[in-house]
Amino acid sequence: MAPLPSTARDPGPRAVAAVDEFGAFVERVDDGGAANLPLSGFTLAVKDLVEVAGRAPTCGLARAPGPLPAATAPVLARLLGAGADLVGYATTTPLAYEPSGGNPWQGRPRNPHSAAHICGGSSSGSAVAVAARLADLALGSDTAGSLRIPAQCCGVTAWKPTNGTVPLAGTMPLAPSLDTLGFLARSARDLLILAALFPPADPDERPIRTVALAEDLVPSLHPTIAAATTGAAAALRESGIAIAATDLAPLLAACDGPVLDLLQGEAARVHREAIAAGRLEPVLAARLAKGNAIGEDRLAAARTELERLRRDALAAAFAGADAILLPVMRTTTPTVEACEPGAPGFSGRTLY
Repeated sequence: MAPLPSTARDPGPRAVAAVDEFGAFVERVDDGGAANLPLSGFTLAVKDLVEVAGRAPTCGLARAPGPLPAATAPVLARLLGAGADLVGYATTTPLAYEPSGGNPWQGRPRNPHSAAHICGGSSSGSAVAVAARLADLALGSDTAGSLRIPAQCCGVTAWKPTNGTVPLAGTMPLAPSLDTLGFLARSARDLLILAALFPPADPDERPIRTVALAEDLVPSLHPTIAAATTGAAAALRESGIAIAATDLAPLLAACDGPVLDLLQGEAARVHREAIAAGRLEPVLAARLAKGNAIGEDRLAAARTELERLRRDALAAAFAGADAILLPVMRTTTPTVEACEPGAPGFSGRTLY
């Protein structure tokens, strides 16, 4: 495979951006950025579901679904105000509702490390832009893995903040109870700079001294992922962090039903007009429409159950530790063929 293009960070005139041969962007721009600010010299890709004054996002569809916005989303305004150099709007899966990165209208962004493997979604272009060094930082969203999955697939770092830490105003909703905005970068060091711009309402400044390893998940992991997980625990231990053991499978199983109910039920309601108007690809429309069968009582019960689990079960899952170590996915990055409906090797189990 040819070496990846590089985009240098330079306090002087910005280098000419590399050609996007990976399909990471819907549209390239050159905002220029400002000097002597926290993000000066950092290039930024933005998932194409964020409103910009005078530009409506496509949200992964054939055309932008809404009118031209009068204002720029607060999250992007804060990033630009901190000196970031906006270089483009990154491809997303349609309505941010597909985990592998596929998009029938805008194409599937190519994983810079292997064209045969998926880039992950729905923040597909955001992850590819960072991995291919077309941007230093990328804004994405995560409702049910949409930052974390492409981060693993493309070998970059993602931060999904606590809900509400990054303002959602001016961005396309999917399932409002679960929607979160976050970031991708090539290193945690760069994410720390972003984190300083979005401090939590109730900061926990305790140092991380103990990390709990979800040992009950390890036997179910692909051997490569298991080795990476236990290897990370060993690296933490060598750096002076104590490693504790915890069981996480029961909590994850208990969350599955309520999370899926909220994802499907709320997404169907948010995008009901688009479904009825026939603006969506038929498979996506059919998947979204299934959420209409989930009644309001069931949605309310799902919210109540997740709150109960957060209150009653989460502390026990931490087992007294300050953080939990667990894998993003149980398996290695799947192939495009395994995640492409209609392909000879397609596997619905792998995709979903």
